Amino acid sequence: MLNHTDDLALAERPLAYGVLLQLYGISETPVTSYQLPNQAFLSQAGDHLYFQGQRVSHCGTDQFSMVAVDEALFLAACGRELLMITDAGELVERIGASYDLPQPITALGLCDAKPCLQNGTAAFYIDVDGLTWQPAASDFTASVAAPLPENILSAIEAQWVSAEVNWERLMLDLHAGRTFGLGPWLMDAVALLIIVLSMTGFGIWLAGRKRRKD
Repeated sequence: MLNHTDDLALAERPLAYGVLLQLYGISETPVTSYQLPNQAFLSQAGDHLYFQGQRVSHCGTDQFSMVAVDEALFLAACGRELLMITDAGELVERIGASYDLPQPITALGLCDAKPCLQNGTAAFYIDVDGLTWQPAASDFTASVAAPLPENILSAIEAQWVSAEVNWERLMLDLHAGRTFGLGPWLMDAVALLIIVLSMTGFGIWLAGRKRRKD
């Protein structure tokens, strides 16, 4: 298979089986998704955000949520940052502590039908134009995650597996004996076994030759 990695495109085929991924310490990553007003999906898996299954930005936190500003713009919360993203999946701006953003952001949602963020037990209106945060006078309603269509989920799962963990990498590691936690010792043992077999075979040949002479 290593002689035909290009023909079989092994380098472009990520490992997609749980048992094989566990060999590299990779477990299945949960995916959290929100549906946008235009029926598209914004999702988080691992350390990245995905728009309709395509990677948009880094988001290394478990405090991820989303709220729509209007039909063409929405906000995503990634721990201590707000990400401003268009309805085409384009990242416009990252808003952090330099904007006096209340941190950390627990969730995004609505207050009086207006975009709002939650910081602990406090809620703040989001003024996108002025990038200001005023205490909300009404109850906070958090955005609710939505189930993701299977085709988008499959596209995301194929991307969050590291590009290095593919079938070519597995074949190389099998060839070098670096899988199953054995490291290069497996190939060392095989090499020593071949040497021993060669020496014993040579010894048997010499003994047989000596007997024929006698």
